[in-house]
Amino acid sequence: MSEGDADIHADEVIAALEDYQGLTLDILRTHQEDPEGCVRELVKLHLTWTEENADTARLVAKHRNAVANGPGKDRLAASNATFFNANREWMQHQTEAGRMPPMSFNVMHAIVFAPTQELAKLYLGGRLRKNPTEYAQVMGDAAWAGLQAVGKSLS
Repeated sequence: MSEGDADIHADEVIAALEDYQGLTLDILRTHQEDPEGCVRELVKLHLTWTEENADTARLVAKHRNAVANGPGKDRLAASNATFFNANREWMQHQTEAGRMPPMSFNVMHAIVFAPTQELAKLYLGGRLRKNPTEYAQVMGDAAWAGLQAVGKSLS
């Protein structure tokens, strides 16, 4: 890939990630008092976004690491910092209010997003028989149950 191509991909990848991050932040804002609803909506968003933007999702998956380490890395790092800080603040608010068990951000992120990301990869690779959104309800159930289970194991 030439440097010009890398710049084009960087712009596309970052724009896609910023769009996704904006949608996520909207969900966090509208679920300030409802962490369960928020988690379920975040799972649904990830699956819906992947289904509706499959080509863009493939582009992001293919070039995200190159962008993070090359052209656009400063913009992506700044965008990610803002995004993850907002996520951590939301999580801290939920924990302090007693609506969500305390745990590290990385554990919470893994429980909520690792399964949806795996399902999305299967879909993008043509190895999923149904559209990912058809699994949104059960994946949301699993994500919320997983967070509750971690909370019980830590108490």
